[in-house]
Amino acid sequence: MSNSNPLLAAQRETSGASTFEKYDYQYHWALFRALDEYSKGNQFVVFVELHEDVVVGSSLCSDEAMFEFNQVKDSGGSAYTAKKILYRSKGKGDSKKNSIIGKMLQGIEGKSFKDKISELNLVATCGFSLKLKDESLKLSLLRVGDLHEDCVAEIEGALDKEFGRKTELPLILSFVRPDLPSSGFNHYVISKITDVVDRKYSGALCSPQTICRVLMDDLRRKGVVVYDYNEWDALIKNKGLTSLDVDKVAMANLQKGMPDLLEQLFADICLDLGAHAGQRAALRRALGSYESNKRYQKTTVQVMISDCLQGLADKCSSVFDEKGGKVAVETIENMVPPDIKSRFLEGAGLRGAIIYELILRVSE
Repeated sequence: MSNSNPLLAAQRETSGASTFEKYDYQYHWALFRALDEYSKGNQFVVFVELHEDVVVGSSLCSDEAMFEFNQVKDSGGSAYTAKKILYRSKGKGDSKKNSIIGKMLQGIEGKSFKDKISELNLVATCGFSLKLKDESLKLSLLRVGDLHEDCVAEIEGALDKEFGRKTELPLILSFVRPDLPSSGFNHYVISKITDVVDRKYSGALCSPQTICRVLMDDLRRKGVVVYDYNEWDALIKNKGLTSLDVDKVAMANLQKGMPDLLEQLFADICLDLGAHAGQRAALRRALGSYESNKRYQKTTVQVMISDCLQGLADKCSSVFDEKGGKVAVETIENMVPPDIKSRFLEGAGLRGAIIYELILRVSE
């Protein structure tokens, strides 16, 4: 599996990355977009100011990731017309700068990652007033296929002059009016966090303001990074906000116990083991530590430990049904290979991990 950076190429510009104060909406939209993916349980990575305003990768694996490129405009006033998105301001001398659409297309032309771009979106808070095939529709997302042929011809004709060559609009191009409004967008992001947490962790209490602040600080810190990275892992670490990052921050700010059934099973096993209050507390800490390591530490050793204990819990779930928690835990404990046992330093560590896997199996 390759670990080379599929997005490695000279960046079109880096001024936006170093002046992020001017692009507050852009950062909030990036987080809003990340929360959409997180709510669906998708793996993702979000980059701000990397080739485009906001880039969303569909995987943490460099070989599998496809990319969504988004030019984000917090624009007041009237909706974007074809003339507005094709307008070219004066450059140096007699030259003219690229139009919004021209800039987007030029940014991916000839790049090694062009075939890995699944979507190229112009996102504008003012919306769009473009002639459609079906004028009765009010769409928040306009694809090239939704545009009237006259509108397509107008845009392509202007691009022909801008580039000095025949240009066709790529089918991956879309025009998006975002769900995140231009006014009060910070409050909308916080509300989104509350909704996502409630949907994924029903009944859990959290501080959405804290989660928002931590994630925004991470995005902003990484957004100003202008360096290029040969390795994909280095790019993700230094420039990206991932699904694992969002999950880690969310979990760190949740106040929740185990669901009622799992809580009852934990209590039953502790009672069967004859554990006093101090031992129950130690087992709960060990269970929580194991759960956290299993969730966030995707190392070869952790995967080996999890696979082993999960497999033994599967085999011994019938023992729990027939003979109770004490016998089941001790049976599994005796079956754990020495090299796995040696990974647990504290006395309650292994038992806490076994109880975690056991209650998951018997509650299914």
